[in-house]
Amino acid sequence: MMDMKDQKAETFQIFAEIAKMDAVPEQGVVAFQFVMDDAGANWDELSDAAEGLGYTVEFYEAQDDEDEAVAEITTPVIALNAESLWTHEEQLTLLASIHGFAPDGWAFSGK
Repeated sequence: MMDMKDQKAETFQIFAEIAKMDAVPEQGVVAFQFVMDDAGANWDELSDAAEGLGYTVEFYEAQDDEDEAVAEITTPVIALNAESLWTHEEQLTLLASIHGFAPDGWAFSGK
C-alpha cells in the first residue's frame, strides 16, 4: 500500500496540475477507483461500508485479461478543492484497505 503522506502529496500535485489547465468548478462529485489488493477482497462488505457513509458504489467487471475489476466509490456533492478531495480519498483508502482493495485513481465532475 502506498504511504498515505506520499498519496496525499500526489493528490495535491495532480489537483494543482488539473487546476492550472482548466477552471475547477466550486462543487462537484469525485469518483474514486479501487482495485482488489488481495485474494480476500470483499466487494459486498466494501460496498455496504461505503454506502453506510453516504457514498454511491458501482462495480465494473474486468473486460479482458489485461483489465482489472474496479470498485468506483462516488462522493455526494462536495467542495472541489484539494483538501476536500483528500479528506474523502483518505477515508475511502483506509476503508478500502480494510476490505482488501487499493486506490487506483480518481476523477471529478462539476455539479
